[in-house]
Amino acid sequence: MTRENILKEIDNALNAHNDQVKKIEELFNGYSVENPTPKDKKKCDFGLWLYSPDNKLKEFVGEEMYENVVRCHDEWHTDYSEIYEAFYNKPEQNFLEKILHIQKDMDPVTFQMSNFYHREIIVASCKLGCHLDECKREILALDASKFD
Repeated sequence: MTRENILKEIDNALNAHNDQVKKIEELFNGYSVENPTPKDKKKCDFGLWLYSPDNKLKEFVGEEMYENVVRCHDEWHTDYSEIYEAFYNKPEQNFLEKILHIQKDMDPVTFQMSNFYHREIIVASCKLGCHLDECKREILALDASKFD
């Protein structure tokens, strides 16, 4: 793998992650999201890259830097799971609510907790970006002989 390829993979993965963050912003702004981010950290676009057997990030940056990225991604998904539950796993409507097409709003406590997790996701995303920037600097500092 070339230096340029691994740097491009990192950029693409971060862009995919940022796209997921935008979906969450849309939820909090009252829009519906057709294709929500999977709760499973290995099934989102970033996770598909991060946990892929073809991913060479760990090989180039080492265990510690790689684990920093994994840890931030894990934290993000832990917080995101709470938001996902609040927005997508709403209680079943009873018979009368279905017939009358009554939509229940999220209760205020659940909404406040979701806002808390929303802020935590922003923090985790910033940390993830910083760790990926560190990885890129490490890759740029490596000797050219380390690449194909």
